[in-house]
Amino acid sequence: MIISCPNCQAVLENHPSMLRCKNGHSFDRAKEGYVNLMLSNHKKSKNPGDNKEMIVARERFLGQGYYDFLVKYINELISRLNIQKNDQSLMLDLGCGSGYYTRNVGVDKNKLEKIGIDISRNAISIAAKSDKNSSYLVGSVYRVPLMENTVDLLLNVFSPMYIEEAKRVLKKDGFIIKVIPGPDHMRQVAEMVYDVYRPHHIDFIKEIKEHKELGLIEQNTISRKISLDPNQLRNLISMTPYLYKFKKEQLDSLKSSEVSLSFTVIVVRRKNV
Repeated sequence: MIISCPNCQAVLENHPSMLRCKNGHSFDRAKEGYVNLMLSNHKKSKNPGDNKEMIVARERFLGQGYYDFLVKYINELISRLNIQKNDQSLMLDLGCGSGYYTRNVGVDKNKLEKIGIDISRNAISIAAKSDKNSSYLVGSVYRVPLMENTVDLLLNVFSPMYIEEAKRVLKKDGFIIKVIPGPDHMRQVAEMVYDVYRPHHIDFIKEIKEHKELGLIEQNTISRKISLDPNQLRNLISMTPYLYKFKKEQLDSLKSSEVSLSFTVIVVRRKNV
């Protein structure tokens, strides 16, 4: 077992209805199958993470296949990088949300153990209910409840990531695949609420270069435009923080629109040093 106790960092052993460590700390398994390892004193609010409206909208939108070209690209990367080289390969989807990428990523599902972690209990509940082939935990990216040097692939899609924790859980020669918004991602939506459009900018590459244990392998942006009717457009808006910029009357009067989808995919490897 590679899951660690959030209280004492000892290994959590698997029991029929719970996880328990040698020091007597135990965590019940919810009826959906997930385990909540988020301690109360580690929360900044009662229900941290995305709210239920955003999660449900995301499931509706992604379930229609609009992001499938991103999943295909990630799977091609996994195959090319030979990440699934043995039957013990472990993928951690950090900030997994409702588990869309967790359940869809993996070239040979039988050779990839998958764990999804997210701070939102609502999201993890949906993920665990939809996917019985992966393990799901409520936890923080700043205190990842896994033992060190256990992860072959850390997947991180549109979610925060704490580099020190990523390095701790990654095996030597392990990979990070991080997906961030591309320059024109949802540009047309942003232009509905902002006077001036500012392209997305994240300093992840700069951050990576500050850690000698990590090496940048590649960086590519993949894009396409999609046509959405008003309901589909509302789901797209509702699954993102843009939702809070819209007034109700704006959402109620949405029209069919073409929207740019743009993803920058960054591959990083932990050096064998």
